[in-house]
Amino acid sequence: MAFAAVVVAAGKSLRFGGLKKEYRLLDGVPVLARSLSIFLDMKECLSVVAVVPCGGVAEARSVLGEAFLISAGSRLVFAEGGAERTDSVLAGLRALESLEPATVLIHDAARPWAEATLVGRVLAGAMEFGACIPGVPVGDTIKQVGSDGFVAGHPTRPSLRAIQTPQGFAYQQLFAAYLAAGASVASATDDAEVWAKAGGRVFLVEGDRRNIKITFPEDLP
Repeated sequence: MAFAAVVVAAGKSLRFGGLKKEYRLLDGVPVLARSLSIFLDMKECLSVVAVVPCGGVAEARSVLGEAFLISAGSRLVFAEGGAERTDSVLAGLRALESLEPATVLIHDAARPWAEATLVGRVLAGAMEFGACIPGVPVGDTIKQVGSDGFVAGHPTRPSLRAIQTPQGFAYQQLFAAYLAAGASVASATDDAEVWAKAGGRVFLVEGDRRNIKITFPEDLP
């Protein structure tokens, strides 16, 4: 069950009012530290890459604190992200080239409440099927809207899922999918989309409604 993880924290937090949400405190602990610990606390995790803003490694290390860095040791690696989320994920994958893990989990640092049981489900699915993502049933009615502002489609709710992270993949195949796609992946909102663009199939496991993503200030207790 050995794996590596890429934790993405390179965004500008614009919807959070421009304050770096991953550096805010959650019960006295930085959100980034909580998200990294999800994986660092698992003995099967070989390495965790924290992808932070370009030129922001020193700030990220300062936010995490010396005690956290000492505890994480050499398993924690930093990489500088790019303008888009996909640029940041690719930077994280590049940082794992020398390790070349069989499986990699990609996680948004803004999801600090992911639990080990969820990680285990995703990891098992990724190892069996090559790609696995967690999802929860959609509670609201969803409509597809055209560019003219009119409703263009009525998707059936039972077939829809709200997708979360971590998402798990065979490392080499995901890396190759990113390299092959190049700039065309800029519009992708998650890694499963990049995998699918390369022709891969994605398995889905049950997500966790507690695994919310911090997007707006009110998302923090």
